[in-house]
Amino acid sequence: MYKNRGRIQQRPRLDSEDIRNIAFNYSLKYLSYRARSIKEVHDYLVRKNFIEETINPTLKRLIDLKFLDDLEFGRQWIESRQKHKGKSKFILKNELRMKGLDSDVVEALLKEAQDDFETAQVLFEKKKKTLAKLPPSEFKKKIAGFLQRKGFSWEIINKLIND
Repeated sequence: MYKNRGRIQQRPRLDSEDIRNIAFNYSLKYLSYRARSIKEVHDYLVRKNFIEETINPTLKRLIDLKFLDDLEFGRQWIESRQKHKGKSKFILKNELRMKGLDSDVVEALLKEAQDDFETAQVLFEKKKKTLAKLPPSEFKKKIAGFLQRKGFSWEIINKLIND
């Protein structure tokens, strides 16, 4: 639906070149905010009431023009989430699956990604500064909970706390 002089109108649910161009422009605007997976753009166009006969050619055009690439999207997502949010591979795997990436693509991308121990170590060092004034037992409890919420295994957490 879209507004037209205060009245809400239903977008035509048929396929034409004009409708495909509208869908393409909606997609470009959606992609201008951040990189997206193919599934995200597909779901967005469905929410905008476009039909499959319009969505599929639009997605193909976006892929052909290199605006959509699940592999590159996955690489960027992993790099960003590890660097800025300190997420573990376990969490990243679930996030990418929710974004519509295939399991084999996700597994290949995670093999290339930074090791969980390195990511956890960076987080540990940052958090250690803010929790430094706590007694040792409370420090361990808080840092362990923090790292667990980021998705790191108990093995990695234990190794960091005991070193």
